[in-house]
Amino acid sequence: MLVLAACGSSVATASSPSSSQLQAVVAASELVVGKQQRVPIGLTDHNTPVSDATVHVRSFVLNGSIGTFKGESDAPFKGEGLQGAGTYVAHLDFDRAGAWGVEVTASRPNGARTTARLPMNVLALPVVPGVGQPAPLTKNPTVADVADVETIDSGRPPDDMHQLSIADAIQQHRAAFVVFASPAFCTSKTCGPEIKVVQGLEPAYRDRLAFIHVEIYRDYKPDPSKRQLAQAVVDWRLQTEPWVFLIDSKGVIQSRFEGATASDELKAAIDQLLH
Repeated sequence: MLVLAACGSSVATASSPSSSQLQAVVAASELVVGKQQRVPIGLTDHNTPVSDATVHVRSFVLNGSIGTFKGESDAPFKGEGLQGAGTYVAHLDFDRAGAWGVEVTASRPNGARTTARLPMNVLALPVVPGVGQPAPLTKNPTVADVADVETIDSGRPPDDMHQLSIADAIQQHRAAFVVFASPAFCTSKTCGPEIKVVQGLEPAYRDRLAFIHVEIYRDYKPDPSKRQLAQAVVDWRLQTEPWVFLIDSKGVIQSRFEGATASDELKAAIDQLLH
């Protein structure tokens, strides 16, 4: 059974010095072998998300309790358009699958500091469809398939990104921006704002890019307690939300983003796709 984790769920928690309430998490459920892999880091102070820290990340391959240093990256905060949400994003090279760790050093202007060592598992191949792979030919329901768009979009009001299915876009050889998110049922504040981020980008690109919003759940109306995972979520093997995928006109995934993703990150990826 696929169990959908809450938005912003963490892979690991920090072991912070007792003098500091800063805590870090790796805010991704899946990391894969490759160069310049996106590693989002969530940071809280007294359980409140913070966006003003300076964060640096070092990576290690683990062999038992011994770590071999492999690389490092600054992790600037990325929160544009996310209404106060966001993550610190590092880009690291993972040259092998297996047990890895990151050392996250964070400091705030108020003097709070922490160094957290977090374990991670790096996969040889992605479980969720990955960059360079063909996108699943998913026939997610569109406005043409339902009498009430509110049955395929929990946002109020629903957005306008339900005109095409993923399969439609691929078969029409259209580049596509696909966002999996549930505005009403996400347990954190990152899913609703993610749709707002996408809506902010849509006007500038809709003539060259099909925008497709896939609701995470089905059968939530009229009784939300009876909701089930949408078939598209099962097809794409998603265990967290939100996710964004950029698919080229040949149906190949060119980039993917897990979790709250800022508009400047998405814009850069769109521009690269359409270049």
